[in-house]
Amino acid sequence: MPRVCKVTGKKTQVGMNVSHSMRHTKRTFLPNLQKLKFHSDILNRDFSLRISTAGLRTLTKHGGLDGYVMSKPVSRLTEDMAAIKKAIEKKVGKAEKPAKKPVHKATRSARLVKKVEAKKTAAK
Repeated sequence: MPRVCKVTGKKTQVGMNVSHSMRHTKRTFLPNLQKLKFHSDILNRDFSLRISTAGLRTLTKHGGLDGYVMSKPVSRLTEDMAAIKKAIEKKVGKAEKPAKKPVHKATRSARLVKKVEAKKTAAK
């Protein structure tokens, strides 16, 4: 089983040990992986994942496994996480995000001009 984080994709890195005499020897830097179980409320099952401590903080920030998976596009997820997202979308249906109006530069600059004019009249 490769040492890869399922959330962040962190892998084993290669570097050098440098001794006092400046002699270089190869070494590996291993990611801090932990094997943890996460519960999916939507799928109502547990997933056992090997994730790094940075990945654990990421999952906590997004409110758990379901929140993390649904907040990211499939292209930004690892293969295992993309499979979980597809299973959730299959069960629930694709949640539609509300469409945002594009803010054009002209609109933004017009708002800025109004704010400046309002400050000038308030200063008088």
